[in-house]
Amino acid sequence: MQIIKKPFIALVLTFVIIGLSNYVDLRKDMTIDQRYTLSEVTISYLNTLDTPVRIDIFLSGDLPGMYRDLRRELDVFLNQLKFYTDQLIIEYNDPFVIGSTNQAIQEMKRYGMGPEIVIENKNGQRNESIVFPWMIVNYGDVSERVFLLDKQLGDSDLDKITRSIQQIEYLILDGIRKVTLEEKPNLAVLTSHNTTENIKLADLLQSLQPYYNLGSFNLKNPEVSALQTLKNLKRFDVLLVSNPNEHFNQKEKYILDQYGLQGGGLLWMVNGIGIDRDSLFKNVGKTYGLPLELNLDDYFFNQGLRLNKTLVKDLYCAPLVLATGSQNSTQYIPYPWPYYPQPKPESNLIGRQIGPVLTQFVSPLDTLKSEIDKSVLLQTSSYTKTVGAPISLSLEEATKKIQPSKFSEQSKILGILAEGTQKSLFSNRIKPIDYLDHLEKGEIKTILFGDGNFGENQTDKGAPLQLGYDKWTSNFYSNKQLLINSIHYLSGNQGMLNIRQKELNFTFLDSQKIASKGILLKLVLLLSSVSISFVFGWLIQRGRSKHL
Repeated sequence: MQIIKKPFIALVLTFVIIGLSNYVDLRKDMTIDQRYTLSEVTISYLNTLDTPVRIDIFLSGDLPGMYRDLRRELDVFLNQLKFYTDQLIIEYNDPFVIGSTNQAIQEMKRYGMGPEIVIENKNGQRNESIVFPWMIVNYGDVSERVFLLDKQLGDSDLDKITRSIQQIEYLILDGIRKVTLEEKPNLAVLTSHNTTENIKLADLLQSLQPYYNLGSFNLKNPEVSALQTLKNLKRFDVLLVSNPNEHFNQKEKYILDQYGLQGGGLLWMVNGIGIDRDSLFKNVGKTYGLPLELNLDDYFFNQGLRLNKTLVKDLYCAPLVLATGSQNSTQYIPYPWPYYPQPKPESNLIGRQIGPVLTQFVSPLDTLKSEIDKSVLLQTSSYTKTVGAPISLSLEEATKKIQPSKFSEQSKILGILAEGTQKSLFSNRIKPIDYLDHLEKGEIKTILFGDGNFGENQTDKGAPLQLGYDKWTSNFYSNKQLLINSIHYLSGNQGMLNIRQKELNFTFLDSQKIASKGILLKLVLLLSSVSISFVFGWLIQRGRSKHL
């Protein structure tokens, strides 16, 4: 009876534990970096879902090594999300069931989901694989493509995958948020003052559309009074000003001053030096740069900022592609172009985890002593040189040998955030507008970049290209992500930015040692496992023989 009793109790306890597991889900993240712990922002947002969201995963099929790691981490996070909401439906799709590889590529490209070509070298052989690191988030009639790779200029395959794993939570939640967001902040784009033409802002604005209600804004509309213009502008949470080229009068500066003091965020992309790009790149290959007078010096000075009327040259720069030869013998050769500094954003809430950006004919910024807090977003390397106006520019300069000894100036600020309590620019001055709700002091939030072209995409055959993509070098810069983060910060959406700050501790095997000592390591592992099994088997056999 005793022999039957113990197994019976064990069997009953097993069934009880299995039954309880259906009702109680205990989870504990034992990783040092809390890799599998969702942020409070993610959890609270998942709890608001009251309608099913379907996620179609296309990272499927026979995946190469590192992409299997990415897929595994993706599965873990999707399961974590499902633990906090029952509104998620996960579907896995193998793109290659369509037919041949070419058919799969063409079909996926139709939906804007291009392939990644992965090249692996194993045992001296070159293996090429095609993967589709994409997912589509569907909510009702709204769908959003999500690219699962966080790529930056100069990445190795390992860097790309590890950063993508770090950003999985952000990428998934960002996709869900885009399709489910009902109440959006309002974003105004300044269209007066000869700012950037629409086609050159097309990609940035299209990328912002899922987050914001977009609208154009004209500070010079003759049919609307200055007072009404200010009231209209107050309806927007953020004002985007890209590459203005016309003078701001006192009434317009007053409108901007009061808008900022009353809580409006301002993102400025402004040139200090005006460059005739058509003359430089399309016509004679030469041009002159003169100070761009916008009448904004006192406006920025009041915020503790100064936009200098000089250009920065940096040894760490992007290339400029020039054509040599003619007709069939034409060659396109990249030359380092110091007028295109290539800084990496500072590691703060806005710039962290963002790759290098491209700046063009950028002017340095100075900070002035004031009560306003200032955070540097972009700065050059410590190998820089400034050039004062008037500036003579020639494409021939790109072909000349660079002399590093002349780049002896310290790092220059190219982008900055100013926030805090500020007095009105028109404090103790005659007001150009009779405004009853005038504020003498308020909390402001302003971001200024010394490059008016910072948010402009290139075009090809009249169509806009993706912001950050340089069609001449095929390099991809991170301007768009930095600007989106900046606008999120100005609009008060800092929760999503906090998720991007997540850092994981990865431990990798030494690939060089594996390559040089791979056979020895495999042999040691094989023999050690066999030896351990033999020792345990011998000990068990000996223990049994003693009891016989």
